[in-house]
Amino acid sequence: MPSRPVKALLAVEPGVDVENVQDSLPGGEDFNVVAVVTGAEDALQWLRNGVADLLLVACAGYSDRALLLLDAVARQNPDLNVMVLGHGSPNGFLRRAFEAGADDIVMLPATPDQISFEVHKLLARKQGAETPVSNENSRLVCVLGPKGGTGKTLTSTNLSVCLAQRGERVALIDLDLQFGDVALCLGLPPEKTVYDLAQSPGALDFVKLQDFLSVHSSGVHTLIAPRRPDQASAVGAELLREIYSILRANYDWVIVDTPPGFTAEVITSIDNSTEIVMVGMLDSLSLKNTKLGLETLELMKYDPDKIFLLLNRAHSRVGISQSDVEAVLGRTPDVFIPSDREIPRTVNEGIPIVVARPQSEPAEAFGRLTDLLAGDVTAVEVPVPALAGADAGSKRRLFGRKA
Repeated sequence: MPSRPVKALLAVEPGVDVENVQDSLPGGEDFNVVAVVTGAEDALQWLRNGVADLLLVACAGYSDRALLLLDAVARQNPDLNVMVLGHGSPNGFLRRAFEAGADDIVMLPATPDQISFEVHKLLARKQGAETPVSNENSRLVCVLGPKGGTGKTLTSTNLSVCLAQRGERVALIDLDLQFGDVALCLGLPPEKTVYDLAQSPGALDFVKLQDFLSVHSSGVHTLIAPRRPDQASAVGAELLREIYSILRANYDWVIVDTPPGFTAEVITSIDNSTEIVMVGMLDSLSLKNTKLGLETLELMKYDPDKIFLLLNRAHSRVGISQSDVEAVLGRTPDVFIPSDREIPRTVNEGIPIVVARPQSEPAEAFGRLTDLLAGDVTAVEVPVPALAGADAGSKRRLFGRKA
C-alpha cells in the first residue's frame, strides 16, 4: 500500500449485502473506508464535498445503475481511482464497466488480501509504476481470442514448443478451466491438473508447483486444465497470481492459453502479462470479436506496442480481402497462419506442427511469431498468404524489436 492510508468511498448498489462487502475489504492502518453510501446520487454528492483516493462500487451482476455512476464519476472526478466489486455472473458487464470508466474489477467473494493486492496494483498502475516480479527478464504472454475456435490453443502450444526448441525455459498454463485442450494438443496425459494443485494443502512454492507440471518431450512444463468443468471454480485469481509469480521467477517464458471472453481469471492474467497475442480468424464473426477484444484492451489502457495480432486460417477463401481485415481491425496482422490440412492431423496426433512438420508454412509462421516476441525481427519483408481478393505475391513489412 502507499505510504499513507488509502481513503476509500464505498458505494453499494441495491441487492448487495453491505456487511459481506465490508468483510472482504482490507483492514488496519493502510486502508480506511471514509464513508458508505447507497446509489449514484449519494456517491456523487459525497464526492462533491469529500476527498477520497478510491471509489469502490459494489454491485450484483449486471447493473445499469452502476454503469451510470461510473459514467458520471468519470465526468465529475476524472482523476479518481475507481474499482468495481462485482458479485454474481457478469453477463457482459465487465466490458461495459471498463467503457464507463472503471479502472479495475474484482469479482466477489474475495479475501481482504486479494483486494489489498488489487488496490495496490491499481494505484501503482495509475502512477506509472509496475508490480515488481522476482525475475524482471521473464516474460508472460497471454494468448487471447474473444471468440472460441480461433486457434488460441494451437498458437499457445506451438509458440511454447518453438521457444523451448531455442533453449528457453518455458512454462505453459491451460487457463481454459472448463474445456481446456492443451494436454490433448501436446499428447500429455492429465495425471495432475491445476485443480489438483488448488486442492492440495499447504503453502505454494516452486518445489510444490513442480509436482503438478507435466513435461512435454520438447521441454515445455505444462499446468493442465481441470478434467471436468465443475472443477473450474476451485481456481481463482489469487491462486493464479501466486502461480504466475513463482513461474516467472523460475522460467524465461510463461505462456497462458485463455478461454473466450474477459473473465476475472483472464483479466488477472492480462494484468500480469508482459505481452499479448490476440488471435483472430478469417471470418466476419471472428473479426468483429477480435476488434472488440482490441478495443477492450485499449479501455484497460494496455500498451498497444505489447499486443501482437495473429490471423489464423489466412488462406481461407471466404470473400474477405486483406484490406477488409485491416479496415475492420484498424491494423495489419503481425503474423498470418495459413490454412493447412496437416494442422488438424497433428492436433489429433497430439504433436505440434512445429515438431511434426517443421518446414511447413504454418510452422514457419509460428517461428515468425516467436521471433517477434523475442525481439529478433526488425524491418523484415515476409510474404503474406494470399487472402481472398488479395494479390498472391503481396508483401508487408514486419517491424520487430531488436533484442
